Amino acid sequence: MNNMDAESAIKAILLLRAEMAQRETRMGAAFSQQIQSLQQQVGQFRQEVQGIVSGASAQIATQAKDAVSPVAREYDRAVSATSARLHGASKTVWMWFGAAGATLLLVLLVGWAVLGYYRRELATVQEELARYESAIPVLQAYYASDAVICGGRVCTHVDPDGQRAGDKHQYRQARSRVQP
Repeated sequence: MNNMDAESAIKAILLLRAEMAQRETRMGAAFSQQIQSLQQQVGQFRQEVQGIVSGASAQIATQAKDAVSPVAREYDRAVSATSARLHGASKTVWMWFGAAGATLLLVLLVGWAVLGYYRRELATVQEELARYESAIPVLQAYYASDAVICGGRVCTHVDPDGQRAGDKHQYRQARSRVQP
């Protein structure tokens, strides 16, 4: 996964999170508005009933209360149902946030593992390149000398006038290779 894919995935997750937050806010506002409207209606209805009850006789008041009671219960039930739906929607939004967070964590973990793998591979290739680079002078000297491999060793055509080397000057320089 390259940087662009990771950035695109992160941007998509953040966009999804923002859209979900906006949706939750809109749903919460709509539910709150419905609850307030229902509560206002219940309050107004109760005030009206109270006015009727206080101005009428005890029998009229009792009959009015009996008639209004099912409607008030229905309003209370509607408010409770709306509150329960809002609570359920909130749980759903939190589940989406949790899933998005887990996905982001998984993407970061996989990215970290892949990065570690490529770092190890790069270190191995760099070590191999260093070995090849240190072998270049030896190969250049072998190619420039009149030498061959014989019996698992290097055999040279020694230059009697060549430079001597070693602590006892026991080595002689090989002749230059004749270019065909």
